Amino acid sequence: MITVKVGGDRTGAQSVGPLAGVRLALFAEPENGPPVDVVWAVCTSDADGDCSFVVPDTGSGQENEGHRFWVGQVPDGVPAGWYTNPRLRVGPGSGSNSQDPAYVFQTPAMAGGTTYASTVSGPDGFMLSSTYGSNYTASGGVWQNSRNNPRLPAHCGVDVALVLDLSASVGSALPQLKEAANTFADALTGTPSRMAVFSFDQASPSTSVTANHPELQSVSTKAGATAFKNQYADWTLGRGTNWDQGLWAVAQAAEHYEAVIVLTDGNPTRFADNAQGDGSNTHFRDVENGIFSANAVKAEGSRVVALGVGKGVEGVSALNLRALSGPTAYDGTNAGGADYYQTTDFAAAGGQLRDLAMAQCKGSISVVKQIVPAGTTGEDTTGAVNAGPGWTFDASTATTGIGGMPATETTTDDGTGSVAFQPSFNAVDNGVFTITETQHTDHELVTQNGRNAVCTDLGTGNPVDVTNTGSAGRPGFSIGLDASQAVSCVVYNRTVQAADVTVDKTWRINGKAYPQGTQPEGFDATLTLTGPGTAGATPQPWGTPRTGYRVGQQATAAETVRLAVGCTLDSSRVTAVDGTQTDFPLPHTAEVRAAHLRMGITNTVTCTQPTPTPSHTGKPTHTPWPTHSHTHTGKPWPTHSHTHTGKPWPTHTHPTPTAVPPTTTHPTRSGFPWVPPGPGTGPGSASEPGMDDGPGVGPGDGHLAAAGTPAPLGWLAGSATAACLLGGAALFLTRRRRG
Repeated sequence: MITVKVGGDRTGAQSVGPLAGVRLALFAEPENGPPVDVVWAVCTSDADGDCSFVVPDTGSGQENEGHRFWVGQVPDGVPAGWYTNPRLRVGPGSGSNSQDPAYVFQTPAMAGGTTYASTVSGPDGFMLSSTYGSNYTASGGVWQNSRNNPRLPAHCGVDVALVLDLSASVGSALPQLKEAANTFADALTGTPSRMAVFSFDQASPSTSVTANHPELQSVSTKAGATAFKNQYADWTLGRGTNWDQGLWAVAQAAEHYEAVIVLTDGNPTRFADNAQGDGSNTHFRDVENGIFSANAVKAEGSRVVALGVGKGVEGVSALNLRALSGPTAYDGTNAGGADYYQTTDFAAAGGQLRDLAMAQCKGSISVVKQIVPAGTTGEDTTGAVNAGPGWTFDASTATTGIGGMPATETTTDDGTGSVAFQPSFNAVDNGVFTITETQHTDHELVTQNGRNAVCTDLGTGNPVDVTNTGSAGRPGFSIGLDASQAVSCVVYNRTVQAADVTVDKTWRINGKAYPQGTQPEGFDATLTLTGPGTAGATPQPWGTPRTGYRVGQQATAAETVRLAVGCTLDSSRVTAVDGTQTDFPLPHTAEVRAAHLRMGITNTVTCTQPTPTPSHTGKPTHTPWPTHSHTHTGKPWPTHSHTHTGKPWPTHTHPTPTAVPPTTTHPTRSGFPWVPPGPGTGPGSASEPGMDDGPGVGPGDGHLAAAGTPAPLGWLAGSATAACLLGGAALFLTRRRRG
């Protein structure tokens, strides 16, 4: 009996699962003729992967005693979903002196009552061999076949794993290998693509690096592609070439990859997790194990693309690249359908990888949604990141002869923030397409140069013209697209942060501060604010928040002021913004940078009449001072006289002058200008913050002016009357005494 073990997918670092349905046969010659018998010389592997031949007439003196047969595979001897590898490349690992023997094995001479097995060594075994060197047909004893290569999904954007060969033979071409990988990453930028990266030499990760990076990382933006490329930027070379372990590392990863790209410069010289093989030559066994691991990757639905670079994998090395991936070679026109590539150098490899990326995206529009931080304003997109799930885009066209439209796509949690539309160009080669997004209520569109999207031709890198469409709630854009084009568009949105604006008022009259509402009668001001958004100026109560703003908007504060007669407005300034001391003229425009914006406006006033009683002290005991208004013309404030008719004094308002020279006021002290009678500050109080006026000093104390300063006539007249009364009383008492 002759028994052959048939394998399919790798199941462990040094174990392979069985493959049923494989048909093998016994031949008299290694490559010629039919099976020696159509009945007993043909077998089909069972569920355990065993394919057994019961050879008759092997006893002493019988027909088949001492005969040796060649075990081979019939041309169509695979189950559905698999293909055969009737020849493999073996020879020096350098690629020189290549050989491509048939994948067949000769049995020992038949003897009655003996079972010969492919998985044992010694006189009763065949296939299995651990003798390497020039014994190129040394096998692991498990018959190999390859899984059919899964097709890539028919859409732009791919989840792909790069598997990079870091064997010593790469040598000085290492920078070019990395550049080829970079080219592929750059080609996928702008599409809903993610990438992972693995390395191998005689192990995986390569003995020269610390770790693989199996996690998929978005390359839909330049920033994402740069972060991905940085993961392997400092990788260095190791030694040996172990296709088996490079692909087995991919198969073990938790991530699912739609494509796995093996970038190698040589045939395998090692296998298994303990680096079996001689490290210098390629044997059947080195290739078999790579095939089993590639099968495990394909079993997960991943397409394996093998890209051989340089002399080490030229010529008949295509047989081994084919065994890893699939039977279709790249011919310069079939990038989307090729299973394996052979190219002269890594620069050419980069171009072929780029062609592969573009083949998936011809005639497509990718949309990348980016979310801009709330703290930015205007068209600033600094710090933008890919959107999460739930952003919906609709695509449509009015061009006839195009299928697959309208279409709707929604971003997922894959990290790319991207969707792709791939219309069918049935009767035309180009069309105009409109992309519209469903705006989230807590976000706003951030245009770029006034455009709703920024679009780029991925093939040329040139910008694509954009026409704005839609509305605030459904913003969109239109672009033209050729059937051979791949266009990527970036749409920015900013998180909306609600905000409010409050403006406080302080009066400083003859040096004394009054918060709005406590100032003396005859003084008032009306505040106006612009916003929220583009709303014009409207009245707003002092100290009351106006809501409805968003962070990043602006608010302009202005006022009109009413003063008592005899008083002049020295200045109106914004003296505080969000707790910080300022000195801005009015009107003043401030940017809303946080949830709350608070401004403080201070009006500085000088009065040459007695200051009326503050309104908060109750009903005044004096006659209210008439009020009037002035229209600021830049000329000195006018003086007015009024004829009292018994009617209320008229009041007027005037806009706050934008450039009134400030007048500094001080508490009244010896040597300071005289202050009219009015409410005093009292002992220990201050008419300026942080100052102590001293006892009895302040407005209304009746201090005389400094030398050369005229006193008001009303005060002098009152003083004269008091003097006369006192003099008359004294004269009367004198006369009484004399009498």
